[in-house]
Amino acid sequence: MTEAEYLKSLPTKRIKAVDGMAVTADVWEEAHEFHRQQQQLHARYAHGPGILSGLEVVASDPPDTSVYIRPGAAIDAEGNTIVVTEPLSYDVAGAAEGPLYLLLTFAESRPRSENGRVQEGAPLYVHAEYGLEAVAKPADSPTVELARMKRSKRGAIVRDAADMSAPATDEIDRRFRTDIGGRRNAPASLAVVHLGGAGGRHAAGAGYMARALRAAGKQIWVDDGVQLSSGVSGSGLVYLVGHNGFQLNSDEMNGLYTYLQAGGTIFAESCRRDAPAAVAADHSFDDLFSSLGIKLENVATGNSLLVEPNLFAAPPAGYETDGLPIVRAGGGVVFSGADYGCLWQGERRSGAAGRDAIRTAHEWGGNVLALAEARQQQAAATKA
Repeated sequence: MTEAEYLKSLPTKRIKAVDGMAVTADVWEEAHEFHRQQQQLHARYAHGPGILSGLEVVASDPPDTSVYIRPGAAIDAEGNTIVVTEPLSYDVAGAAEGPLYLLLTFAESRPRSENGRVQEGAPLYVHAEYGLEAVAKPADSPTVELARMKRSKRGAIVRDAADMSAPATDEIDRRFRTDIGGRRNAPASLAVVHLGGAGGRHAAGAGYMARALRAAGKQIWVDDGVQLSSGVSGSGLVYLVGHNGFQLNSDEMNGLYTYLQAGGTIFAESCRRDAPAAVAADHSFDDLFSSLGIKLENVATGNSLLVEPNLFAAPPAGYETDGLPIVRAGGGVVFSGADYGCLWQGERRSGAAGRDAIRTAHEWGGNVLALAEARQQQAAATKA
């Protein structure tokens, strides 16, 4: 249907109810059809076709020829809302070599009674349905693309993309999905925990960093002096600041372990204003992460910390300016030897930091928070 044909199909009048009016099946249907078409009109032009929420496509675990589609909702090109309430499995084993598109379509059932038996005077129901198909070429009919891939041969194993920005053959390609869902920017908490001494300066630095991110549209708020013993489960990011050597008790260790297992992220660093104290704090962090079973590796090219959302060739310099800063990550933990907390508030060992250095450190903080958000989303999707 062309754009002109679609507009001409829309009703230009609606029923106005009056006392004594006979409400026949035709009158009832016309009245409700007006509202249904108005809703479709809004969905089509205000949102456009695409995915409202969910409908992620992932490979089987362990990989085989099946893909799984998580529950979600979408709108097709005619403004129909498609809702998938249960996870779906789709086997693409029969697809031949070449491009393959996984498409979702809107459908409705024939009118039928609720219990399968027609009773005089009982209403009939039209059930919302959907179709799922894998085709070599998208049809002209209104569909919503969930994913695509390049097949090497019939029966090839399907895998999740190792690099989402450049999926390889037989890997799920989600780059061309159209996301029309409202961007949820819920407020997030950055919990500052001081270890081995009293703090304050790093919380102030985190506050300046959070303020810069809020100016860019991120709702990040800092809670200072959070106690691990009281729990950090609601925090978007836990910022551990080591002021000297320290040792956590069993309740604090369990709290951190539970937080990480639930998809939380820890950013840890030692205050480097006092070199001997910083070294002692570094050793305590090494012992802590070893006890938690976390293996940290140097952040290198390809790590999401360097590319999302801001591009860095390497972790930027922090409070210390001599040599490249050491930043290691793994298992939901980012450990920094750069002391960005002091730089976030404009301090460097050599004196006052320049504006460019402060801005760069704030952007780096945005990348750490983006990692935390990604881990939370992944944990939520896994639960779903």
